[in-house]
Amino acid sequence: MKRWRKWVNAIFAIALLLTIFCAYFLVYDYGDVTATLGSYKTQSWFYYCFTVLAIISALFALIIFIRAIALPTINNYVIDKDKSGEMLLTSRAIENNVISTVNKYPEIRNSKADVKVNNGKGHEITAKVICGIYDGENINSLGEIIKNDVKESLEVFTGYPVNKVDVEFYDIKKDSNKRVV
Repeated sequence: MKRWRKWVNAIFAIALLLTIFCAYFLVYDYGDVTATLGSYKTQSWFYYCFTVLAIISALFALIIFIRAIALPTINNYVIDKDKSGEMLLTSRAIENNVISTVNKYPEIRNSKADVKVNNGKGHEITAKVICGIYDGENINSLGEIIKNDVKESLEVFTGYPVNKVDVEFYDIKKDSNKRVV
């Protein structure tokens, strides 16, 4: 779901809930009701019908509101459309691909990945990899190898070019005060 649509659905749901709440209490407690509605109001069936309609509307608004909050935005997917249909790759699957690529290297421990997908023209994909490493490793050459390997792996996995891969290293012993094996 696109981000603007999530906000529109959330605003619609809030407005619908407030409208139902206000209409119900205006009709039954405080408002001036027209003569026709006043004659219906005195009949017992009107109360039950209005209550059932208000509950159904409120449940519908609540469902729309929950969907607006719970559904991920379209930027959490790589979307591949063609004549035969549409394929969505989640950013979680792409991040797992990056982590499995980085974990091939025995020098690396405790890696984390963050992948951003822009579904505009050209599908811009950027990745940031944070790697734990022991002191004494050759960071320059290892960083270049990881950048190229992650870029190649993502391009094969998604089918789209990768714009940028950032690799950060941190010293495992200093930053965690733990022995990582």
